[in-house]
Amino acid sequence: MKFISLTLKCIFLSLLLSVYTKLVFAESYQFTIDYNVSYIVSEDGVTNVDQKATITNLLNDVIPTTYTFTAKSMKIYDVSAVTNGKSSEVKLEEKNDDTLVSVNIKEYAIGQGRQNEIELKYKTQSIPSQSGKIWNIYIPKIQISETTSKYDIKLTIPASFGAKIYLSPTPTSEKSAGKTITYFFNKETFKSTGITAAFGEYQPVNFKLKYQLKNSFIIPLFKEIALPPDIKNVQGISYQSINPKPYKIKVDKDGNAIATYILSPLGKLEIEVIGTAKLFGKQIDSDYGRNFTEIPKDLIKKYTKAEKYWEVNSPYVQKLASQLKDEKLNVIKNAQKIYDFITNNLTYDYTASESGLIERKGAEVVLTQKGSWTCMEFTDLFIATARAMGIPAREMNGYAFVGNETNKPLSISFKGGDLLHSWAEFYDPYYGWIQIDPTWGTTSGIDYFTKLDTGHLTFVVKGINSSYPFSAGTYRFPDNKDGKLIDVAFSQSITEDNFKPKIEAKKVFNWNIIRAIVGQKKYKVTNIGNVFIYNLNGQTLAPGTSKNLYLDRNSKAITYENLGGATVVYPL
Repeated sequence: MKFISLTLKCIFLSLLLSVYTKLVFAESYQFTIDYNVSYIVSEDGVTNVDQKATITNLLNDVIPTTYTFTAKSMKIYDVSAVTNGKSSEVKLEEKNDDTLVSVNIKEYAIGQGRQNEIELKYKTQSIPSQSGKIWNIYIPKIQISETTSKYDIKLTIPASFGAKIYLSPTPTSEKSAGKTITYFFNKETFKSTGITAAFGEYQPVNFKLKYQLKNSFIIPLFKEIALPPDIKNVQGISYQSINPKPYKIKVDKDGNAIATYILSPLGKLEIEVIGTAKLFGKQIDSDYGRNFTEIPKDLIKKYTKAEKYWEVNSPYVQKLASQLKDEKLNVIKNAQKIYDFITNNLTYDYTASESGLIERKGAEVVLTQKGSWTCMEFTDLFIATARAMGIPAREMNGYAFVGNETNKPLSISFKGGDLLHSWAEFYDPYYGWIQIDPTWGTTSGIDYFTKLDTGHLTFVVKGINSSYPFSAGTYRFPDNKDGKLIDVAFSQSITEDNFKPKIEAKKVFNWNIIRAIVGQKKYKVTNIGNVFIYNLNGQTLAPGTSKNLYLDRNSKAITYENLGGATVVYPL
C-alpha cells in the first residue's frame, strides 16, 4: 500500500494574483479531485476563503496522507483545517513572502472509490484592492489538472462596492441577497483565466503634466503639444488650468486635443497642465461583434494603411494575418485571434527599461527575429496584423497604474524617470473603438481583451501617423536630464462641477449683411468651463475658446452636447 503526500502549489504573482496552480501526484491518475471554493469579501477588504476538496481514490492501495499548498507573495492568516470531519492541525512555514501550509489527513479513507474530504479556511487581504473610488477583485488563475473533474467557485461581494464595471470571465449565474451579490463560476468558465472584476462608477485621477518647448530658430515658431483627450465611454478630461494659455486648441482626426503655442525667436517655454480625469471601464461580448462589411469605408481608408512600425504590406505580416483570419467569424473574434497569438507567442523584455531610452522596432522585426519585446512591439504587431486583416486599429500612449512591475510592466522610457505605456485599440461596428492591452495580457495572464481596467490614462492616440502626435513626457528641454514631467495619482474625491460643460453667449453686431438680411443674429459663444463642448452647431469647442454662431432671430436657446452625448440647453 502506498501513502501519498498530495501537494497543491499556489504561486501568487504580485498584487494582481496571477496564479499558476498545479496538482502533483506520485503517479498519474491515482486520484480525482473536486473543488468547491468560496470567496466572501467584506466591506473592509478582508476575504474569507473556504476551500473544499473531495479526493476520490482510483486505486485500492494508494492513500493521500498530507495536503499541502504554498501561497507566494500573498499573506494569509487565521488558517484552519478539517479533514474527513475531524479538526486537523495546520502547519505554517513562512519563507520571505511565502507561506507553506501543510495539513495531515485524519482517518483517511482506504479503497477504490472511497473519498477523503478536506476543508481549509483562511483569510487574506490580497484579493480585493481599492484604487481611488474603484474596488478591484483579482482571483488566481488555475491550471486545472486532468484529474480535476469539478472546480466550482463562488464569489460574494458587498453591494456597497458599487455597480459592476466589468467581470471576467462571465459567471454562469449571479444572485443578489440584501447587502451582497454572489457570482458563480465553474471549471469551464474559470480554466483559461483568473477572475478579474471592478466595481464602482468611475476612477478619478489627478494629473499634472509639464511640456518643455524650445525654439532653435531666429524667427517665431508655432509648436504643438498633445493634451490628454476625451475618449467617449473611456475617459473624460477636466482641465483645471493650462498655464500659459495656448494660442489655440483644436481636435485632430484621431480625437487628440492639440494646443498650439507661439515661441519667440530662440525662446523657451514650459507649459503646466493640471487636471482631473474620469476613467470608465468598458467590457465587451465577442458574440455581439459585427461583420467586416459593416465597417465604415472612411475608417478602413484611414486606419488600415501601412505606416512606419506598422508594416501592413510586409509578407510576414500578411502571412500571419492570412493564417489567423477566419471569414466566418466577426470582427471582434478575429481581433481576439491576433491578441491570443501575441499573448501566447511573445515574451516580454523585463530588462529593456534598465538601458534608458528604448528603441522602437516595429511589427515586422518581431516576426523575423528571435528575442524579447517591449509594450511597443506588442502593440505594433497587433495594429499591423489587424490592419492587414482589414480591421481599423490605432495606438494609445499614456500612463498606466502599476500594481507590480512583473505583471504590469511599462516600457516607454524617458529621461528623468518618466515611464509610459503603449496599448492598442481596434474598431468594431457595434461597439466602436475597443481598447486592449496585449502586453499586460501576456505578463499577467489576465484578460485584457474583453475589458480594460480603470488604470489606463490615455495621453495621445496615434492612428493617422504612427509617430505623431508626441505624448506628454516627451517634451523636454535638451539640458533637462533629470526633471520629472509627469505626475499622476488616483483621487479619492472629485468635484463634479468641474466636469459640467458651461458656455457664455453674448450677442454681437452682425457685420455679415447677407445673414442680417435673412434675419440671423450673431452670438459669440465662449466655453467658460473645464471640459470640451460637442456638437455646438456641429462644432467642437475647447475650454477657454470662442466661436461665432449665427442663429435665427426667433431662436430661444443654444444647444450642445457633453462627452456622453447628452443635450445641454443654454437659454438666450
